Amino acid sequence: MKKRTSEKVAPPEEALLDKPILEPPAIDLISPPVDVVPTPKIELAIDNQGKEETVMPRTPTIEMTRKQLYDEVWEISVAGVAKKYNIEYGQLIKQVKEADIPIPPSGYWTKLSFGKPTEKIMLPGSEDTIVSIYSVIPATRRRKNLGKTAPKNSIEKESPKISVAVPLKTDESDSPKPDKVVTASNVAADNAQILQQLGEPKTMTQYGQTYNIYDREILYKEVWALPVTEVAKKYKVSDVAIHKICKSLKIPTPPMGYWAKVRAGKQAAKQPPLPENDKIKQKTGPQTGFTSPHAPADTPSLDFLGEEDRAILLAVATQIQMTSDNDKMHTKIVTHRQAVLAWDKDDKVAHRNWRGNRTDGKTPPLLWGSISLDSLSRACRIFDTLIRAMEPLGCTLTADLKFIVRGETIPISISESQSKIDHLLTKDEQREMLIYQDAQKHGGYASKPNIRKYDYVYNGKLCFGIANYKSFSDSKTNLLEDRLGDILISIYEAAERIYVQRLAAEEAERKRQEEKARKEARRERYNVEVQRTNALMNAAEDFNTACKIRAYVASVETQDNLTAEARSWVEWAKQKADWLDPTVARDDEFFGTREHEEDADHKKLKESYSSYGW
Repeated sequence: MKKRTSEKVAPPEEALLDKPILEPPAIDLISPPVDVVPTPKIELAIDNQGKEETVMPRTPTIEMTRKQLYDEVWEISVAGVAKKYNIEYGQLIKQVKEADIPIPPSGYWTKLSFGKPTEKIMLPGSEDTIVSIYSVIPATRRRKNLGKTAPKNSIEKESPKISVAVPLKTDESDSPKPDKVVTASNVAADNAQILQQLGEPKTMTQYGQTYNIYDREILYKEVWALPVTEVAKKYKVSDVAIHKICKSLKIPTPPMGYWAKVRAGKQAAKQPPLPENDKIKQKTGPQTGFTSPHAPADTPSLDFLGEEDRAILLAVATQIQMTSDNDKMHTKIVTHRQAVLAWDKDDKVAHRNWRGNRTDGKTPPLLWGSISLDSLSRACRIFDTLIRAMEPLGCTLTADLKFIVRGETIPISISESQSKIDHLLTKDEQREMLIYQDAQKHGGYASKPNIRKYDYVYNGKLCFGIANYKSFSDSKTNLLEDRLGDILISIYEAAERIYVQRLAAEEAERKRQEEKARKEARRERYNVEVQRTNALMNAAEDFNTACKIRAYVASVETQDNLTAEARSWVEWAKQKADWLDPTVARDDEFFGTREHEEDADHKKLKESYSSYGW
């Protein structure tokens, strides 16, 4: 509770003016208590004509040099300074202009947030002059002459002034406290903190495809805490997909220009409450991978370029303008346009000859079938403007209208949207309908003609797609011709994205080849080990057989009274044992050299049934 302030009863103004006044009596309407800080006062002085005069508050809110105020205005904007010192924006901007301090022009902070070049107006005049800024500049108001005036002679001697202390609002609820200065860096930091608090989105995987699970309440908080483009990066979809999800879940989204006002520190639209919706609480949708997973959300634009190259590209992007209709277009664009017209002519001839579409196996040119012939000149002019701006930067254009930027080929797609209109009957269709209606009228039989209800016609709204990375479309407020600078920057970003993906693919292929070679080497080594092991086992079998034969022969030799034939057999058996023994490897008269490392089937002795078998 605030303490009550004592009030003094002042005499009426008429009484004061009837008496000679030696000193102007001050009427103190409000005396602030000890524990309350006095608020700035506006002195309203009444001159000798009975009219009010305006006097500036005695104590300024801030005092600083012109250079200090100039730096703050260009660092955090006029709105940021107003919030920082709790001064009304309109009052501050008037005093800044009166002090002859230049302010950022319209669009300055938007260009700065997108990394585009900006021009800073220099401070004219002295930099060390002290500037006093007041919380309010009262407007001069006139009052009617009071009914009674002081005597003329007394007024001429001295012009009395009645000082009326008018307090400003002291209620804490009505007096906003100084808030944090709103800058582009603060907004980015707040966005990162909000993303961390909200956490990763819920997902599910089905048939190898990842799907997002959009919770209605969580998504409502996200789109009002962050720009839709940032929310789209989080869910790895396009901002158009987020808008569609919000529309289907009946989630209100910030209006156009909302975040620009927030960044500028201005009063933005009030966040509406989430309407009730008992039918749908969640919705699922596939992750399209629209945003690049390689770059973080706060990565500045064109950070892959050097300072000089980036400055040149941004300068070209900000100054690009459509070429005139009378200017001669690029040679490759003219050739491509002629190819589109020739293809369309051949296609119409094929339809008239009942051959349907062309079946020669050729691929139609880029701009045929995706846009109307009425929009062909406009599309070619857009390509011509872009390539003329990019050729000095070292870029080229292929015959099929693909841009080559920094050694990377950027495919382009361009399409035209269609409007749904009621179908108008042709003469043949009218004739068929008359026959059908006549048959129905006279009781005959006739099948109802199968006639479509709607037609889809081109409406002139073009969409410019860049390598499945980003697309730009005509809207109610902007045409493609108004966004050529953004398209140019996006082409460079797509080139870098393709370059990074190509390097990643090449690195993955290199690793795959290395792994394949490693597995092949291991397979060959394994086979060698198998062969060597089998050879060892086969040789060991021969050695084991030779040992058995020698043991058997030794047992035979121990017998008494061996005949000459038996002794001859013993010698023969010992020779066979030496032939079988791999440590001796004696050649045999009939069998030759024993292949000890071969398997048993290969070494098996077989009888010969031919006179040439041995």
